[in-house]
Amino acid sequence: MAIKSESEMKQEVRKLSLYNVEYYLALGKKAKALKALDRVIEEDDMPLFRSNAEYQEDRRIAWLYRIDLLREWGRFSEALAWSCLECELNPENVAAQALKERLKRMLHLGSNYLKYPLHSSSRKPNEGLWKGVAGMREIKVILERDVLLPLQEPELYQRYRVSLPNGILFYGPPGCGKTFIARKLADILKFEFIEIKPSDLASIYVHGGQEKIGALFEEARKKAPTLVFFDELDALVPDRGDNSISHHYSAEVNEFLSQLNECWKSRILVIGATNLLNKIDPAIRRPGRMDKKVFIGPPDLEARIELLKFYMENRPQETIGMLKMAESCDLYTSAELEQVINEAAKFALEERRTINEADILKAIKDTPRSLNKEEIEKCKKAV
Repeated sequence: MAIKSESEMKQEVRKLSLYNVEYYLALGKKAKALKALDRVIEEDDMPLFRSNAEYQEDRRIAWLYRIDLLREWGRFSEALAWSCLECELNPENVAAQALKERLKRMLHLGSNYLKYPLHSSSRKPNEGLWKGVAGMREIKVILERDVLLPLQEPELYQRYRVSLPNGILFYGPPGCGKTFIARKLADILKFEFIEIKPSDLASIYVHGGQEKIGALFEEARKKAPTLVFFDELDALVPDRGDNSISHHYSAEVNEFLSQLNECWKSRILVIGATNLLNKIDPAIRRPGRMDKKVFIGPPDLEARIELLKFYMENRPQETIGMLKMAESCDLYTSAELEQVINEAAKFALEERRTINEADILKAIKDTPRSLNKEEIEKCKKAV
């Protein structure tokens, strides 16, 4: 039997813990969800990995996950207490510093806030920055840490000499919501949103595409603050080292790089989406350009439950155990889940009856998923 590496062991513990969080949240078991997160946050279970950078990243994501849940449940004082503890234990964690300041302001607390008792029972539950985006909590906390907090607390990040984001790459399989998440991010930031597809910048003229890129960024500067979203970025700025790429693309890549450099000084945030991360020109992915990469995968358990509920709205139906249904369609994209429900509705329509669990399970069986675990893992490792 093959011996698993430390990294593989760590990943198994992490995946199991985060899946348990999703499962407990689906059952409404908040305390157990927090307990599952503690397995990643606390170092006692995995002492071998304390100095491992990847492990520390997992720990901080789990910590942000906890804070996000506490805010969603209206437990702001508890979230503040955890933020203060994190700041004491890991003062280099700038995200914790920023979250602590935001929570203090939310609770109307000054610099002497620790002298007063903390109560949150009269507070409204957290409205949630990501209202309308079900599940995908790990992605949301990463975006809050790496994008929202630096843009919303610029003075604090500048004091710690942590740079603001200049460009971000959303990568992952198709049909998993990259465009939707980018649009929601612009909405949260209250930025103008400009969506660009490769065909929008195509031109029959020499250097025509180059001129269109320049004009696009000029428009973004006039409308700033602006989030410019490039769909299928690999088609717009392909790897110039690929011999199959025609010469005119080099000029377009160079123009894109020129416009991208320090574009945040013009209050422009650039997000690119791709299914083929390694096909994008390496210069685009260098530090200071589009160096922040966020994997957007298929809907997780919590998201699948909410999506199935959404697609079932206003349809005649029996009582359906959505947790059981969601567990049966792991790795299905949003579009595939919608197709499942449409097919289940057709089965019921033929017999003029309400939709039941058997209809949905049959539709799942008849609707093969386009993704598998091997493809997803390969896509993740492309970074």
